[in-house]
Amino acid sequence: MNPRTLLIGWAQTSITPTRPLLMEGQMYMRYSQYVHDPLTATALALDNGETSAVFVSMDMTEVPEHALPGICWAASEAGIDPDCISFNVTHTHNASSFYNDFMRCENEQVYDPAILPHFDAPEDVLSPDESEAFFIGKIAALIKQAWASRAPGGISSAHEYAAVAFNRRPQFERDGKLESVMYGDCSREDFRRFEGGTDTSVEFLYTWDAANRLTGVVCNVPCPSQVYELHCFLSADYWKPTRSAIRERFGSGIYVLPMCGAAGDLCPIDLIRISRDNKQALLDWGGQTKEVFRNFDMTLTCQGIAGRIADAVQRGYREAVNTIDHAPVFRHCTFEMQLPIRQVSEAEYAEAVEQVKAIHARFSAEHPMTMADLVAAFEPQGVVLRYRQQRENPNYGFRCHIVRLGDAAIATNPFELYHEFALRLKARARAPQVFVVQLSNGCGGYLPTRAAVEGGSYSSKAASTTCGPEGGDALVARTLEVIDELFAD
Repeated sequence: MNPRTLLIGWAQTSITPTRPLLMEGQMYMRYSQYVHDPLTATALALDNGETSAVFVSMDMTEVPEHALPGICWAASEAGIDPDCISFNVTHTHNASSFYNDFMRCENEQVYDPAILPHFDAPEDVLSPDESEAFFIGKIAALIKQAWASRAPGGISSAHEYAAVAFNRRPQFERDGKLESVMYGDCSREDFRRFEGGTDTSVEFLYTWDAANRLTGVVCNVPCPSQVYELHCFLSADYWKPTRSAIRERFGSGIYVLPMCGAAGDLCPIDLIRISRDNKQALLDWGGQTKEVFRNFDMTLTCQGIAGRIADAVQRGYREAVNTIDHAPVFRHCTFEMQLPIRQVSEAEYAEAVEQVKAIHARFSAEHPMTMADLVAAFEPQGVVLRYRQQRENPNYGFRCHIVRLGDAAIATNPFELYHEFALRLKARARAPQVFVVQLSNGCGGYLPTRAAVEGGSYSSKAASTTCGPEGGDALVARTLEVIDELFAD
């Protein structure tokens, strides 16, 4: 088979609203008060006449599944195959789902709405329908623009390192046993270690025009963009200065498409460095009931991350500029998968029901819950909802995209995937380079390791996860199987 010339198209748009809207990413309700920096969506379209792929990256907390049918319908009307489109997010906690408050919807499935905390919305707030229409219009136009701009070009890739992520699950010794605490205070005397390591690897895909001039870079960084979380402003977090830093080095017209690597147990904050001067802030941070002002310079932290990623992009460029391929092997497939959801026992369910009853007895319409009360009630709520879910359907279904571009494989999944699973994929795959892209095309919740389940805490219990470690094992095995098939020759 003769190699086919690759066509490449890029587009970028702002998804920053001009009016306040409901924010997402924390357990307490927030409406945006101002824009710290713009929320961006970027699309990369690839096509060689036989195979196509469109990657859409958004400065959001999770992929807005409610909006995907409308976006895909608009794409199909423009002659773009919706099955070739993959959506992912940077996982900033200072954005919106552009729809309803899914946390409130879940609260109301378990607790009487009359006893839930009252929260006044700004007068000019965007309604859920307005938010959704705004978002669908923006992303549909973005995809069409990227597709329409396709022109002959080439790709190359590079593997590098940048210190961005830190483990966010320190462990503490209690009665001779280690217990994990997400965002725990490492200055405590009983702090012993972190539950797992971290991942400093970064994967880059560079795109070039027909004259071998750089047009854009895909950055696969295993770390959510959550330096600014818990505040009431909109922000792309460290990706805003990162885009600027890359463009300062390569040109203002360069496109930057972030892909969040597996990072369910990782964050951009060094808990060792900040714990001593943030003891109360860390308690409040873990409580997720209000804005938390921590004692470190968030802007400098974001700028430092931006510099380290841009340094890595520049190092990778020196390699990638010599390996440009205008007709790479290009294959794209998707597969459907069903994983068993985390189960709760009859005894756990019965205990949670009693806790819910006690909560209803404590509060009334005249004496409603505070936000702190609601967050404290998250665990029994999660157990009750999980029990209902497992009785209705014991499996969680989702779709993964696997793309081969030359020597690189891009593998998506819908989870906040603990980084251990990505390490297994990268070590065992036949592909020389693997981009593992979490929080793609769905909202699968945290997918923890066995060590995390044993350690406990938020992000590893049934109430905050959809699938368990055995699901991670199955995901790794199936993804490896498909990648290896694409690299069989």
